[in-house]
Amino acid sequence: MGTAMPNIAPGLIFIIAWISGLEKVNLSNKYSQVKILGTLLCVLGALTMSIMQSISAPATVKNDTVELTPPPSAFTFDIQKIIGCLYLVVAVFILSSNVVLQAFALGDFPAPMSLGAITSLIGAFMTAIFQFLEDHEVKTSWLLVRSGDLIGFFILAGAVSGICLSFNGWALKKKGPVFVSMFSPIGTVCSVIFSVVTLEDTINIGSLEGMFLMFTGLYLVLWAKGKEGHPDGDGLEKS
Repeated sequence: MGTAMPNIAPGLIFIIAWISGLEKVNLSNKYSQVKILGTLLCVLGALTMSIMQSISAPATVKNDTVELTPPPSAFTFDIQKIIGCLYLVVAVFILSSNVVLQAFALGDFPAPMSLGAITSLIGAFMTAIFQFLEDHEVKTSWLLVRSGDLIGFFILAGAVSGICLSFNGWALKKKGPVFVSMFSPIGTVCSVIFSVVTLEDTINIGSLEGMFLMFTGLYLVLWAKGKEGHPDGDGLEKS
């Protein structure tokens, strides 16, 4: 759920970038129409996957000889997961705005590594502030791990975050926010694979259908953007 809902970001980023002038759109142009269609499919796929994962199946009653399954009407929605989805929507909106602001910032401050370091530092302060507002205290106690392990966790987390932010900033400078955001569905597939292998989670058919819709929208948008940037195309953007 946590990796599926952010796939709404391409639609939000597309709208924000369109309004701010970073993304050029001509409704009479077929490639712009395909981008809009692909964005809608990404959003629809993310919503479909989220809703299907929120459905709780009733427990199967086992007898000595047969298994009794309640009728389909007994299926219910997990309210906590739906509330979680609403929180994720708010988070994705903030993330979408952040991506567009990064694109603006890199135009005047072309230093993606410095921008990533500043972003992480401000994020650490904001995390402490929100934790204080929620719990009325800042938890600074040491975890029950060895100091060597703790240093290793810091290095690993810093390296992964730094690499991601650096590549994200470089790609934003080269291709723009909409192109970068369209690769987010790959994270959903990786999450599904790791969840099945390590946590033995189960994925229903509806969730797979939602994932298929997201990837269909992904490649529609990438195809349209590629055609727009092609010298022989009649698109709006040139390399």
